[in-house]
Amino acid sequence: MRGANTLRLLLSAGAQRLAAAQAGVGVSSSAAWLSGSASTSNSLAAAATQLHAMHRRGFASSRSSAAAAAQAQVSGDVSAVVAEVDALLSRGGAGPKDIADAAMALAYLQARNDRRVWGKLFEAAAAAKADFDAASLTSFLWAANTAGVGHFKTLYELAGPAAKLLPSLSPAQLATVVEALGAAGVNDTELLKAVSGRVVSKAGEFSASQLAKVLGGFAAAGVPDVALTKAVLAALGGKAGGDASAKDVSQVLWALAKAGRADASVLPAMSKALGAKLSPADAPQDLLAGLWGLAQLGAKADAGMLSKAAGVIKAAVGELSTEQQVYAAWSFALLGQADKDLYSSLFSAIGAAVTSAPDCVPVPLLGCLAEAQLLVADKLGAQAPKLPAQVLNYALSMHGVVGDAAKLKSGSAGAAFRAEVAQATARATGARYKPEIAAAVAALPKVTADGLPVEMAVEALKVAVLPVDEASLSSSTPRVPLGPVLARAELLRARGYTPAIVSAPEFNAQPDATAKAKFVLAAIKAAGVNVNAQEKKLNEPFDPYAD
Repeated sequence: MRGANTLRLLLSAGAQRLAAAQAGVGVSSSAAWLSGSASTSNSLAAAATQLHAMHRRGFASSRSSAAAAAQAQVSGDVSAVVAEVDALLSRGGAGPKDIADAAMALAYLQARNDRRVWGKLFEAAAAAKADFDAASLTSFLWAANTAGVGHFKTLYELAGPAAKLLPSLSPAQLATVVEALGAAGVNDTELLKAVSGRVVSKAGEFSASQLAKVLGGFAAAGVPDVALTKAVLAALGGKAGGDASAKDVSQVLWALAKAGRADASVLPAMSKALGAKLSPADAPQDLLAGLWGLAQLGAKADAGMLSKAAGVIKAAVGELSTEQQVYAAWSFALLGQADKDLYSSLFSAIGAAVTSAPDCVPVPLLGCLAEAQLLVADKLGAQAPKLPAQVLNYALSMHGVVGDAAKLKSGSAGAAFRAEVAQATARATGARYKPEIAAAVAALPKVTADGLPVEMAVEALKVAVLPVDEASLSSSTPRVPLGPVLARAELLRARGYTPAIVSAPEFNAQPDATAKAKFVLAAIKAAGVNVNAQEKKLNEPFDPYAD
C-alpha cells in the first residue's frame, strides 16, 4: 500500500529509537497519571477523544509527550501525514502493522487534534483486533496513550487479544500495554488476573520503570491488587529500586494513593527515594503525582525531598495547568511545606485563572483550594500569601458544597452512621432523655469565625468529633485516616478545636447505644481531652421512667 509505505519511510529516520520506544525504553507517557474511563460512544469518529480532557484529575505531562516525540526524531509535514493516514484508512484493508505505524506517526508528530482520523484508526483497530501481534498491539496502545486519545469500547475489546498474547509479551511490552489500557479505564478481569500472576511470580524480570507502569495501570483502572502491590514494593526495595527514576517513584506513590494503601513501613523510604532521585530535568507533572500520593495517604514527607520538590515546582508553575497548581498547593500545604514564595507563585497563578474563568477548576478541586489557603494561612500567619478575596470566598462556598455532596454520595448507610455518631456524642456529653438528645444533636453543627463548618462541635470540651466512613480510611491495615481527613483535622485544630476521629468500622461494631457513646468518649480522651466527668455520668445507672 502506498500510504503504508509512506508512513514507514517517514518513521525510518528514527527507526532504532522508535523500536526502543515501542519496547518502552526511556519513554514516558503523557497519560501516566490519568484516572477513570473514556467515552463509551459507539460513534468512533466522533468519540475518539483526548484522554486528558476526559480525566479532569489527571497529572498529564506535556513535557513527557514532547520528549517522546523528540526521542523518535520523526520529522515531516503534519497535514501531509494526516492526509496519508486518512487515505490509507479510507481505502480499507489496513492491517495491524499499518494501523500501528499510522498511530505511531500521528503520536510522534503530536497530531492529536484530528478526531475524525483518530476515530478511523480506532475503527480499523477494532476490525483487525484478532490479527494484532505483540509488537503491533503494543505500538498502537502506546501511541494512543502517548497522544492522549482513546475510544473506550475499542480499547476494552483490545484487552481480549492482549490476554491471548500475554505469554509472548516481553516485560517492556506487558508494562506498556497495562499502562495504556489502565489509563483508558479498561479493567478486564481475565487480563489483569493473568498479568498479576506473571508479575508476582517473575517480578525479578521487570525493571523498576516497568513495575511502576504495571502498578500504575492497575491503579488507573481502579483494580487494587494486594499481591501485585506487595510484589512490586518488594522488588523496588531490592535490586530494581536502584534503577528507579523519580518518575517511577512518583508513579508508585500515585498508585498506592489510588488504592488507599498507607503502608507506614514503605512510605518514608519512598519519600526519601523521591528526593534522592529528583532532578530539575524531571517533569513537574510527574513529581506532582508523587507529592499528591504522599499527601493523600497522610504520609510524613522527607524534609529534604519537600525542599527540592518546592524548587522544581516553583520554577515550573507556568507549565502546570490550573488544576495541577491547585493539587500542588493542597499537597504542599498538607505535607507541611512552609515556602512563602512557592505559595505566592501558585496562588497568584490560580487566582488570575479563576478570576478570569471561574469554571476552569472542578468543584471538588475548589474545595481543595479553600483547604490549601486556610492551611497555609494557619502555618505562615500574617506572612502567608493570599488568594484574591473573591476567589477565596468562592472556594469556601464550594468547600461546603463538596462536603454536602460527599454526605449525599455516602447514601443511607453513611447518613445512618453520621446520625448515630451525633446521637452517641450527645449521650457521651450528658444527654439522657430523647428530647435532651435531640436538642444536643441539633446544637452540634457550628461555623467558625472564618466560615469553616464544623459538623459535630462539643463546645463545652472544645472538641470536634469527626465521623470517618470506610472510604476515608486506608485499605491497608491498620486502617488510618487518609489525607483529606487529616487536612480537616488540622484546620479544626488551628481554630481551637481538638479533633476526635471516630472511624466507622470500629464504631459500627459496638453492640448498643451506650457502648457507642463510650466509644465516642474514648476517642475524645485519646485526642488528649479530660473526660472524667463525662465518663462518670455515663456510667451512672439511668432509668428513663424515674421521676
